[in-house]
Amino acid sequence: MRGAHVKLKEIAKKANVSISTVSRIMNNQGNFSEETRKKVLDIANEHLKPGIAPTKMIGVSYTIVVIVPGNNDFFDNDPSTSADLNHLKDEFEAYGHQIHIAKHYTDLPSSPAYKLLSEQKVDAAIIFDPFVGDKMFEEFNRLGVPYLFTNGRTYKAGQNYIDYDNRKGAYEVIRYLHGLGHRKIGMLAGPKNHLVNLNRLDGCKDAFRELEMPWSDTNVVMGSFDPAHGYEAVKRLMSEQPSTTAIFAFNDIIAFGAMKGLAEMNIRIPMEVSLIGFDDLKLSEFMVPPLTTVRRFRYDISSIIVKVLTELITNKNISEVSISLKTEIIERESCSKAIKA
Repeated sequence: MRGAHVKLKEIAKKANVSISTVSRIMNNQGNFSEETRKKVLDIANEHLKPGIAPTKMIGVSYTIVVIVPGNNDFFDNDPSTSADLNHLKDEFEAYGHQIHIAKHYTDLPSSPAYKLLSEQKVDAAIIFDPFVGDKMFEEFNRLGVPYLFTNGRTYKAGQNYIDYDNRKGAYEVIRYLHGLGHRKIGMLAGPKNHLVNLNRLDGCKDAFRELEMPWSDTNVVMGSFDPAHGYEAVKRLMSEQPSTTAIFAFNDIIAFGAMKGLAEMNIRIPMEVSLIGFDDLKLSEFMVPPLTTVRRFRYDISSIIVKVLTELITNKNISEVSISLKTEIIERESCSKAIKA
């Protein structure tokens, strides 16, 4: 435990609250009942020397590394991911922790994140947008570093994750389009080596299988989570599969690019093809037409990640963490019933 005062743990135990709750109360942060706040501060004062303010003894300051793919430009091309990272950073810093964002490549030894872990300069790690077959998990176990996966996960037992249920969210999209009468559904997917993309693809396959619709990889165009991919991919899809009546873009940014591509092809949304995204960016409701999309449920995932990761650092008895947060479809004007031939 780097830079952490044991007293904070003692206060938390006596007050029957978490360490992070003690930290936030003593930083005058968070929304807690007056009873809880008073109890924590009274116990804290018992541990203080005369003349020392409670905020001077806070001290639970962990060093956390957030590991992101090195080949993605989140801030320019994927504002949803950029916002997620900023929220995560703000939440950790609100608790008094230090956070580093380190790049990660499929070639592990060349990754700055790998070097940081090897030097044992971190207390815990979050792997954000992990790769398919990511070897970083093995490094966490080898080094004994507490960790969480988010924005993509495996289905293997024994791996810690807190994530939106991307698989279920994509499954619901296909069910929704099927309910509108669509049977020729195209998918504009993300990078093939990213788990979050695989999770959403698996959700689509689950729904196709359940609905007894034939699956064909020719209906899927993979690429980056950026508008240029959506623009180019939709032109390719509609040229090769002109009978397509609905398109599922694996994030809203891809959908925005697809909108431009469809407009240039004189294909009207939703009269000739329905379009649905994923993420529910603020801009989505201002598109023409307003974009139907998948909203990630309004829990504060960043707050949950910080609290659970803190517990993983301090409580070695936790063997596994598996938390999935809900998604919901937000209906706007970019989807309509399929036109019968």
